[in-house]
Amino acid sequence: MKSASRPNAAPGSTMIDMHSLVSGAIGQAFEHRQDIAVELAGTFAPEQNSVSCLTLLAGAGTRWVKSLAAAKESASMEGKPRGTAPGALPPKGAFVDFPLSAPRGLYPVRNFISGSTGPETIPLAAYAIDAFKGLGTTIIVTRGWQEEIRRQVLKPLGMQREQIDFLEQKPGPGGKVAGHGDAVRQAKNLWHGSKYVMVNFGGDANSPLTALSALLAMSALDNAGEGIELVLPVARIRNPAYPVQIDENGYPTAFGHDKLGGEKERAQSAGNQGQADDAYTNVGIRVYRASALAHAIDTIRKQYWSESEGYSIPGNDPAAHEFALDNVDSLLASCGKARILAIARPEELSPAKSFDEIPQFEDAIAKVRAEWDQFCLATASEKALYPWTRNRVERSRAQDRP
Repeated sequence: MKSASRPNAAPGSTMIDMHSLVSGAIGQAFEHRQDIAVELAGTFAPEQNSVSCLTLLAGAGTRWVKSLAAAKESASMEGKPRGTAPGALPPKGAFVDFPLSAPRGLYPVRNFISGSTGPETIPLAAYAIDAFKGLGTTIIVTRGWQEEIRRQVLKPLGMQREQIDFLEQKPGPGGKVAGHGDAVRQAKNLWHGSKYVMVNFGGDANSPLTALSALLAMSALDNAGEGIELVLPVARIRNPAYPVQIDENGYPTAFGHDKLGGEKERAQSAGNQGQADDAYTNVGIRVYRASALAHAIDTIRKQYWSESEGYSIPGNDPAAHEFALDNVDSLLASCGKARILAIARPEELSPAKSFDEIPQFEDAIAKVRAEWDQFCLATASEKALYPWTRNRVERSRAQDRP
């Protein structure tokens, strides 16, 4: 197996061999997740590498609405909330009063973000937004609820109005939104001038360390002339729902997603649950070269969009008429321009897509944020990391003072 380090690296270069970590030595990437951030931080010049960070916070989601409605009904019948574990209950009144129409990203969960201001709880989406904090311009895709997001999410994170761009996703034919790929397309005017575009989702347990390392890795590969247009952070887990297939070089060739494939794909995925195979899977974060993302979106729109029906993309659920970022990923992979970076923690694969998954999300994000806090304190003297860690460390220390 190839080594991921360069024992004879020239002065001024890094010891991390990013080429190997996204090809023949992908299995070694996780042990270098902190090294990537520390060693590559000094090679990244923010003034020369404009970044747009999109968090998709567009709606509640079918599974969330159904599970929360069922829990509300159970609570009204029995006089007490159900579906949450001891120690993970939301604040009094939030369970019953939380609107079914609100984005699930606004649901209050335990607050593990060091240096944030506010109560012991924070909206679910704060974790995804904070994971990208300081990496670039923040863009939030919504379907309404902007003032609530500003007040409940952004204010506790110390993010000012002028630092945020909002885009309200418009529905397609039939009155339904047409997927997260189309959401990013609609936001194109906000990110098209950037060099890189990062995307995540408002209900995911994202790690700031994974996000930072992925961005720095993309920049390093870019500087090395690798011609990469997508870096996809992945984790290796047992029998993932969305496996990434790789070839003999470690390059991604296919991205499994049962939702896109419709009933047939979901049935096949369910049938595979007993196979217990380890595989890589995306944790919801993507880092694109902006120009490549724009070209891929334009290509897909031109080939598969109909004003009367929406999108009809081969391999996607024909009844949904959606365009997903997975389609962009597949297109870039087919051109040999996508790479996976196996630096993500398994806990990052704990999104809260239904109400009964909130306790699992809280347990996972507690571990994710504890690692980030430890990393920030351990690297407090690393000046190259100051743009991303210094304010967090200072706020955390101030919070700990009596």
